[in-house]
Amino acid sequence: MSSSSPSSSDIQRLLSQDCRADNWETVRFKPGCDLSRIRNVSFVGDVEVGETAGVHLVEGVEQPSGLYNACIANCVLGDTVRICNIGSAISDYVIEEGALLEHVASLVSEPGATFGNGVELEVVNEAGGRETKIINDLTSQVAYLQAMLKHDEVFSNRLSDLIDEQVASGRSEKGIVERGCRLLHCGPLLNVNIGPHAELHGVSFLKDGTVNSCSEHPTEVGDGVQAQSFIVSEGAQVDGGAILENVFVGQGARIGKQFSAQNSMFFANSEGFHGEACSVFGGPYTVTHHKSTLLIAGLFSFYNAGSGTNQSNHMYKLGPVHQGVLERGCKTGSSSYLLMESHVGAFSVVIGKHLANIDTPNLPFSYIYTDGESSKIIPGMNLFSVGTVRDGEKWPKRDRRKALNKRDLIVFDVYSPYTVEKMRLGRDELLALSESTSRDKQFVNYGGLQLSRVLLKKGAKYYQLAISRYLNDAVCSRLSDALRETGNWSDATALLKPERQLALPEEWTDLAGLLTPRERVNALVEKVSQGDLISYEELLDELEAMYRRYSEDAWEFVHAAYEKEYGTALQTIGVEKAETALEEWYSSANTLHSMILEDSKKEFSAFSQIGYGLDQDETNKVLDFQSVRGTIDTNSVIQNLNEHATSLRDRYTEIKDLLSKYR
Repeated sequence: MSSSSPSSSDIQRLLSQDCRADNWETVRFKPGCDLSRIRNVSFVGDVEVGETAGVHLVEGVEQPSGLYNACIANCVLGDTVRICNIGSAISDYVIEEGALLEHVASLVSEPGATFGNGVELEVVNEAGGRETKIINDLTSQVAYLQAMLKHDEVFSNRLSDLIDEQVASGRSEKGIVERGCRLLHCGPLLNVNIGPHAELHGVSFLKDGTVNSCSEHPTEVGDGVQAQSFIVSEGAQVDGGAILENVFVGQGARIGKQFSAQNSMFFANSEGFHGEACSVFGGPYTVTHHKSTLLIAGLFSFYNAGSGTNQSNHMYKLGPVHQGVLERGCKTGSSSYLLMESHVGAFSVVIGKHLANIDTPNLPFSYIYTDGESSKIIPGMNLFSVGTVRDGEKWPKRDRRKALNKRDLIVFDVYSPYTVEKMRLGRDELLALSESTSRDKQFVNYGGLQLSRVLLKKGAKYYQLAISRYLNDAVCSRLSDALRETGNWSDATALLKPERQLALPEEWTDLAGLLTPRERVNALVEKVSQGDLISYEELLDELEAMYRRYSEDAWEFVHAAYEKEYGTALQTIGVEKAETALEEWYSSANTLHSMILEDSKKEFSAFSQIGYGLDQDETNKVLDFQSVRGTIDTNSVIQNLNEHATSLRDRYTEIKDLLSKYR
C-alpha cells in the first residue's frame, strides 16, 4: 500500500510527542508505521517514512527502530530505519531499509552533487598534465589509460567523454544511505553517498564523496577521518585519523594511522599508514607503513616503501614537474631517496640516497645502492632473493577483495612475458657493453648508475638463467599436456603453434596490474578513438577480455621468444630437442632455487642471532634465537622451498619418462 499523510488524530499524537512539520500534507507515513516510535522530530518539505518496527543493536544494546531527536527535510526513509540524535538535519536523502544513523552532526545533499564522481586528480605529476577522473566503478586499468596515454589527444578526449557519460548516468537529486548502513558518532557529512552495509564510526568530516560497499565485504570509515572529493571502494578500511583530499581508495585497501594523501590513488589491497602521499598513482598492492615516509609524483604497484622513503620532484626551476616510475614489485629501503625523474625496473630494490636520475627499465630484479656518493647497481641480484619468492607467493594470498565484482584486473606472475622480455633486452645490453668496454675500465655508466665491468657478464648470466627457466618450463608444460591429450607426437607438436593473433607477441606492457601485449592496448585505443566502444561498460568488457586472454597471449610470447632464443619453431620440435629443453629447464630452475635457498639460510647465520640470549652463554643464545625465530628445519618459508625442490625433481622425472616413450 502507498504512503499517506497523517490523519488529524495522528497529527495530534505526533504533536504530543514533540514532533512538528511545516506542512503535514507533505509528510507521508507507510501503513502500519508505529507513530509511538517517532519523537521530537521536525519534518521539513516532502518526507516519506517507512515502517518503524524492529530493533537495532547499538554498541551492544538493543534500541528500537524509529525517529528520535532529528530534523528531517525532503527525505525518503525505508523500513526499520533508526535515526536518533541528529545535530542539525538530514536533508535530501534516501535512507534505505535497516539503516542506523545515531549521533550524526548532519547529513546533507546539495543540488547537482556528484558525490566525488568526475573529480579530477593530478596523479603522477604534481604540476598537472596527467589528470585522471575518478568514478565509482573505476579500475586501475582505466585510471592508467587516463593518466599515461595523454599523448593521444583523440583517445584521451573520447575516454574522458565515456567517463563523463558514466558520471551523468549516475546523477540523482538526492543522496543515498543504502540498506543496512550504520552511521554512529559522526561529524558533518555533506554530499556523501554511502553503499549497503557500510559502517561509519567516529568520522570527523566527509564532503563530496562516495563510500561504496556491499554485503559480501562492508566498507569501514572510522575514527577521526577527514575526507573531501573522494571515492572509497568496497571492503576498504579508512580510519585512524586519515586525511584525504582528492583521493581514490580501491577495493580491500587500508588507509589509516594518521596517513594523509592528496591527489592520489590507491588501488586493490594497497595500504597507507602514518606517512604522506602526494600525486601518487598507487597500483594494486602499493604499501607504505611508516612515519616520515613521503611518496610523491610517482607510478607504483606491488610496491613496498621502507621507513623514511622520500623522493624529490622539484628542482626549483619550473616547479614540481618531475615524476617517477617504479615498476611492479619494487622496494625502497629505509631512508632511501630518489631524485625524480627516475624509472626503476621491475622487482628491483633501492637502498640509500641517490642524487642521480635512475633509468633502468631493462634491468629488472636489480639491487640499486649507494657506495659513498656513487649510485651503483647489481643487475639481476633479486632473482635469487628469497624476498622476491615470498612476495610472489604472498600477493595472491593477501587479496582481501570479497566483492563479487573485483574491478582491478591483476596478473600476479613474477615471471611473465613482461619481465622476461625485459630480461632478454637487459641481457643483450649487458653483453654488448661487455664486448665494448675496455678491461682497464672498472665501471661503466648505465642509466645514471655505476655498473662494475665484471658484473656485465654475470648479470647477463643471471638473466639467462631466468629466461631459460621461464621459456623451457612453459614449453615442457605445454608439450606434456598435449602429449597426454593426443598420445601422438605430431598431433601434440601441432598444438604448440598458436592461432597467431598477435603481430608483435614480444612487446608487452603493464596496465597497473594487468599484463598484456602492447598491441592489445593499441587496438583498444583505436576502438575508443573511432567510437567503436560507445559506453564505459563496453570499455570494461574489452579490458576483461584482455585479462582472459593473458594465458594464450603469454603462450604466443613463449612461441616467438623460444624460436629466437633456440632457433626452433615449436611446432617442428623433435624429441631430442624437447629433452634438451627439459634438461635446460631443470638445470636453470635448480640453480636459481639453490641460490634462493642459500639466501634464505642467511637469516639463520650467527650474524642474525646478534641480540638474542642476552647475558646468556652460547648454548642459551642459540636456544633463545630458535624459540623466537625457529630453525632452518622448522621455518615455513624454507620448508616450502624444500618441498618445491622435491616437486621440481618429481616433475622433471615425470616429463622425462613421458618423452622417453616417443624416442
